[in-house]
Amino acid sequence: MIDMSNKMKIIGVIPARYQSSRFPGKPLALILGKPMIWWVYQQCIKVPELDEVYVATDDERIYKTCEQLGMRVVMTSEQCHTGTDRVGEVAEKIAGDLYVNIQGDEPLIEPQMISDVIGIFRDEKVYYGSLRKQITDEEEISAQSTVKVVVDKNEDALYFSRSVIPSNVKDGRLARVYRHVGIYAYKREFLQTFIQLPPTELEAGEGLEQLRALENGYKLRVHETQFDTIGVDLPEHIPMVEKLIRSRDNINCTCL
Repeated sequence: MIDMSNKMKIIGVIPARYQSSRFPGKPLALILGKPMIWWVYQQCIKVPELDEVYVATDDERIYKTCEQLGMRVVMTSEQCHTGTDRVGEVAEKIAGDLYVNIQGDEPLIEPQMISDVIGIFRDEKVYYGSLRKQITDEEEISAQSTVKVVVDKNEDALYFSRSVIPSNVKDGRLARVYRHVGIYAYKREFLQTFIQLPPTELEAGEGLEQLRALENGYKLRVHETQFDTIGVDLPEHIPMVEKLIRSRDNINCTCL
């Protein structure tokens, strides 16, 4: 547990939308008999630093499912274009000092990863934080689906890209390559500012909303984590996740 002086109230938010081009209804997809969003929520409530955890959705089906399963849930508008926008709407309704944006398709997220991003704010100058993980697999490094990040000596982000950065053009081993881990935390004041900023050129070019902050001169502290997680992007990923959960929790049955 992280001991912070002048303890902030910390809110965990799991944005969840029903529509997905590759996997419609993903938050409600069953994993061992429970919807995926339930598994994410269970990992979040293990984090001692989080005072409250909410699912944020614009879909009645997700909202009702969360209520039925005893999960805190907030209805947000259909005008939210990003997860950050959805977290911003939660911040208008739920009082807090720090908001953590947790991916809704990572049912195996390690609670320590959430603690890691919260721990960044022990530095009082930080107002926006995220994580990175070193990668060495050449296929993952070159994949356009893998978002890479480079940071300065203070761990503040210099740039994010789907291309390989740094390029390591000589022999591929001149500098370490880091994958951006898509968990964010924002102090309330910065979050309110960020969601009012118009989209930027680099954000559009890379398809990465965090570049909006960098282009406007805001810093994003990106701490290195030793943990990894598995996202569910397609229906065929679910059997793999179920196998890992059975192994982790020593579950022998096919449903809960």
